[in-house]
Order: sequence, then structure tokens, then C-alpha cells
Amino acid sequence: MPEPDDFDFLIALGCDDDLDEDETPHPEAAAYQSAPHTYIRVLPEHYQFPEHRRTTQPDPYESVRRLAHPVKIHEPDNIRARVQDVENACPHALAAVRAMAETDLKRLEWGTSGIARPVLLVGPPGCGKSTVARVYYRTLGYEVMTMNVGAMGDPLSLTGTHQTFGDAKPSTIVEFLAATGMANPCIILDEVDKAPTDGRFGSVQNALLQFLDMGECRQFRDVFLNVPVDVSRVRWVLTANDLSTVSEPLKSRCHIIHMDRPDATHAPALSMNIIRQIEQDRNLPPGWFTLDGVEQRVLARNFTGDMRALRRMVEIIVDQQVRNWSKC
Repeated sequence: MPEPDDFDFLIALGCDDDLDEDETPHPEAAAYQSAPHTYIRVLPEHYQFPEHRRTTQPDPYESVRRLAHPVKIHEPDNIRARVQDVENACPHALAAVRAMAETDLKRLEWGTSGIARPVLLVGPPGCGKSTVARVYYRTLGYEVMTMNVGAMGDPLSLTGTHQTFGDAKPSTIVEFLAATGMANPCIILDEVDKAPTDGRFGSVQNALLQFLDMGECRQFRDVFLNVPVDVSRVRWVLTANDLSTVSEPLKSRCHIIHMDRPDATHAPALSMNIIRQIEQDRNLPPGWFTLDGVEQRVLARNFTGDMRALRRMVEIIVDQQVRNWSKC
């Protein structure tokens, strides 16, 4: 009689490959057992995702199944030094940096990471509101996602869509937690003052309230999953040009910081920060590009306080440097 193959042997035992995979301890679950204070469960402890059998249909829960296991709370190291690096890179936005750093610095006193109050940065277009948020959180090792809610017609991507919808899916926020495996990533919501208030499925600003409220954020109910999700550790940064169009309930939940346009004295530090970003975008080591005295003076003389315009000028200089190298 021929020897049974592996598949037949598993069937004979009354199990299959999927069962073996389920019985293998998940690495995050094991880490949670050894250091529970650095992990949290964002879904109810006994919640189980519906089983998805091998069919031609995609798994509707695939993007969030990771949340069946505890999720890590990111705790940056060398906090004071990293915050100082951000202040040096963004000298025009010290108040914003210190507002975002409040919870990280408090961990040095308490020993554990707490819940961060949402920060609302208000200032003219191009003053670098979302840029300083990205620089801060990336410097401290957080995962970062930026969403332009000014162009969001309805809040369904925030809340999740009901499973009766043809394109039903979980909340973008919940999917981001699953994709990063981080309980406290940074989510930047740009142009919240322009978010529509008369969408077919409600107001974007109103939908945000449940995420930003200290009491509600532990029990955010994802419409697709139909269970409470703990999003209390997310670091929220909102940006706006005009505070008058932001609702009072939304403002009351945030630490509001007003930002002015940077001036010519800030140009050297901001230009070097842009240089570092360009190097990172192009997968080049830090220090690959630099600015000589003439280039710095030209940038300072032509800087009008618009960070987007400054980046364009820096990119022109960098491109010129590359062209000059090719001639050497």
C-alpha cells in the first residue's frame, strides 16, 4: 500500500493546514505576554473574525485581521534629543513641536505612554503645518498617514461602511492600525476647516468627534466590524487655515496652536530640512547634498514664507548640483 502524502495524513487526523497555522503562537501575542504594558488590544478580547474559506471571493476582513492580536505601543528612545532635532529643523514652529512632544516628554516622568491630546495647527497656506507634524513624528519613529479631509465628501472612510454596501470595508483608521501594527501612529488630517458639512452620510467634522473625545475614543464603533475599537492611542494632528469654520465641539477637543509664516532667518534651517527629505526620498545617505554660502543667501533673499515655494527653490538647486557633477 502506498504511503499517504502529507495532505492525506492531515485529513486523517481531522485537521488541515489552516488549523496548524491557527495553533502556531502569533509573535505579537507572545510579546504581549512578556511585556503587556507595551501592547494593547484594540478589539474586544474575545472577538473573533468570521472564518473565510478558500473561495474565489476576496476576504473582506483581510486588511484588519492582524488586530485579532495585541498591537504594539510605540515608545521612542532618546526623546529629548529627537525633540531638539525637530526644533532645530523647524525653528518657526517651536510651539507646535512642544505641543506634539508633550505626551512623549511626559512618558519620561510617568514611565508609561499616555493618551495624547489632539493638536490643531492653524495658519496661512504654505506655512508648513503638516510638514512640521510629519517631521516630528517620523523623527521619533512613529508611522504617519496624511488625509486631506477638505476633499472628503462623506465620512464613510473614517467610520467604515455597512456590510450591505457593495463596496463595504472597515474604517481607514482601523485599517491603518492593522497595516502598521502600531497602536499609536500619527494621523494628520489636512484642511479640516474645509471639510464638507452637508455630505449625504453626515458631516466629516462631526464624525471626527468620536475619535478626538477622550471618553469616546476607547469605544469607537467601526460600522463594518460592528464592534468597539480602541483608537485612544492614535496621535491626531489637524490643520486649518481658518479657525472660524471649525466647529466649536471640534475645537474644544484640541490643543490649538497658531502658526505664522517663517521668515528669512528661518530659511537656512528649513532649507537643510528639505535637503534631508530629498535625500530620504531618493534613498541617499544624509549629507549627500549641501548648500554653500551663496546658495543659502539666494534662498533667504527669495524666501517669502511659503514652504512649498522654498521646496521648489531647493529642488532647483539640488538638480543643478547633480547636473554639475555629471560634467566633472
